[in-house]
Amino acid sequence: MGLLDTMIHGKTAFLAGIAQEIRLRETILADQEGRGAGRRVVFQDPRVVDYRASVDDIAAYLVDLMENAALRRQMGEAGRKRVVETYDYRVVAEQFARTVAEKLGLA
Repeated sequence: MGLLDTMIHGKTAFLAGIAQEIRLRETILADQEGRGAGRRVVFQDPRVVDYRASVDDIAAYLVDLMENAALRRQMGEAGRKRVVETYDYRVVAEQFARTVAEKLGLA
């Protein structure tokens, strides 16, 4: 879900709506899960495991971006500004140090 933290619809990106939820009633685990290859898991209630975006939304957003150079520039600049202000390693390190200090009662 990191994308939802980094992108702001209409400002730094366009986020397409959900057209379809992919649900599983059961699955077979592989070795990577650490519980033994071939283990079958059945869910009492089907679980959402993925989403498919609206192709119509994606197409409309792409047309908007292709036809509007100012929009492309504006969104690109807004995206870069957000990354520099929020995700620069110095900002992240400062936030981390502040959080640790608060948890330890040092702030």
